[in-house]
Amino acid sequence: MLDIHSHILPGIDDGARDIGHSLEMARKYVTAGYTRVIATPHAVPEDRGVKFAQSIALHVANLNAIMQEDHVALTVLPGMEITLAPEIAAMLDKGEVIPLADGSYVLIELPFQRLPLHWEDILFEVVGRGFKILIAHPERCEELIRQPIIVDRLLETGAYLQVNWTSLLGYHGKLVQKTAHRLARAGAIHCMATDSHDTRERSAVIVRRGAEELARLVGRKNLALLSVENPSRVLNGNGMTGMDVDAIPHYSPIGGGGRGFWEFFRRKKVDRP
Repeated sequence: MLDIHSHILPGIDDGARDIGHSLEMARKYVTAGYTRVIATPHAVPEDRGVKFAQSIALHVANLNAIMQEDHVALTVLPGMEITLAPEIAAMLDKGEVIPLADGSYVLIELPFQRLPLHWEDILFEVVGRGFKILIAHPERCEELIRQPIIVDRLLETGAYLQVNWTSLLGYHGKLVQKTAHRLARAGAIHCMATDSHDTRERSAVIVRRGAEELARLVGRKNLALLSVENPSRVLNGNGMTGMDVDAIPHYSPIGGGGRGFWEFFRRKKVDRP
C-alpha cells in the first residue's frame, strides 16, 4: 500500500515533532500494511522557495536512512501539500514547490473556508504545465460542504479528489463526515489517504476501521480502487480510474440527479488522462 498524503517528516510543520516521532509514525504505517509513504509537508506559496523544496529531499533521505538502521520496512518519498494560490504554476516552473514523488501529480490543499477568486484559472494553469492535480481532503472545505455542486466544477478542470480516512469516521466533525459520505456515494472520490500528523487519531492506525466504513458505502471493488490501485497510479504518472458507480449500494449523484461531467467518466469506467 502507498499513502500519498502524510506529515511524517520531523520538525517541518504541524506533523511529526522530531525524528523519534517520525519513527513512531513509520511503525504505525508498517503495522497498517503500508510499504511506501509520500511525505507532504505544508507549502504556503508566499513563504516557501527553492531552499525549502531542496530541504525536503534532505529530510526524506535522512529519515529513510534512519528507518533502515532501525529495520523499519517503509520507504518515504518526497512531496508537498501546496496551498491553492495564484503562484503555484510559476513556482513549479522555478522548482520552489514539488510534485508528489517528483512525478506528475501535484497535491493542492483548498482553503478551509472559501475558494479564492479565479481558482479555476489557477488549476487550469497548473494542468497546462503538464501536471495532474490531486485535491487534498475537499470534504473539509466549507464552501464545498455548503455547495456540493462545486465538485462538478472542480472535476471539469481535470482535478482528482483525495478524501481522508479520518473524515469518513467523523474525526473532523459531523458535517465533514456527511460530506465525505456524500462524495463516496456519488462516486466522486479518486483515492484515500491518511493525512497522518501523529501516532494517535490522525495516523495509519485508523485505516482498518476506515476501510470497513468505505466498503460499506461503496463496495469492496471500489475500496480496492481508492485505497490501493489509484494511489499506485501516482507513482507511474497514469490517470486515475473513476469509481464503478454500479458497485455502489446506494449511489446518489451530487445534486441528487443528472449527468455531470465527472459522472460521464465514472459511468464509462475509463482512465482519465
